[in-house]
Amino acid sequence: MAGQGDPHLPRLFAPGVAVLLGYVLLVGNPWLNRDLTIALSSADSAARLVNVMLSYPSWHVDVDRVGPFVFWFANLRTVLFVALAVAGLNRVSRWVSDTAGGTGRFVTTAGVTTLGAVVAGLASAAAAVALVDPRSAFPYIPPDRPEEFLLSELGVSASFGVLFGLVLGGVVAGQRRAPASEERRVDAPKSLW
Repeated sequence: MAGQGDPHLPRLFAPGVAVLLGYVLLVGNPWLNRDLTIALSSADSAARLVNVMLSYPSWHVDVDRVGPFVFWFANLRTVLFVALAVAGLNRVSRWVSDTAGGTGRFVTTAGVTTLGAVVAGLASAAAAVALVDPRSAFPYIPPDRPEEFLLSELGVSASFGVLFGLVLGGVVAGQRRAPASEERRVDAPKSLW
């Protein structure tokens, strides 16, 4: 019918989920990630920070190229991070009231992203320490000090979560959200009389 406008279609994903998935699929892919890691392999602290941003959500498809430990650890961490972050981002609109505005969405999105990264990093590190033979993971997990690996993973996960959460929070806060109770105005046809 003319004049009614388009019906309001619900969003499949919350704002920011497309940016998250695109980042993980693009930057985390093993081919681009390998080239970026080689390009940023200097000892400069800023380059190390960028390296954390680029290497955290890495996923691998060839177990022979990276080894079984890195293959399973990195893929588990990435899958857990994406699942937790998407679940959290889909709930941000329920947790933040309309009156909080962009600032509330920014802070909540950054917090959800950081929490997802930290939980994913710690869970995958704990699984690696508990399930992997220490001799096969020697370069990554010292056999007599597995807590160093857990603390290192906590630091890397928190750093990535905060940095990427700030970027994602800016994206989400910049998008205007339509109120859920808003109804579309329907123009009635004019009377011929």
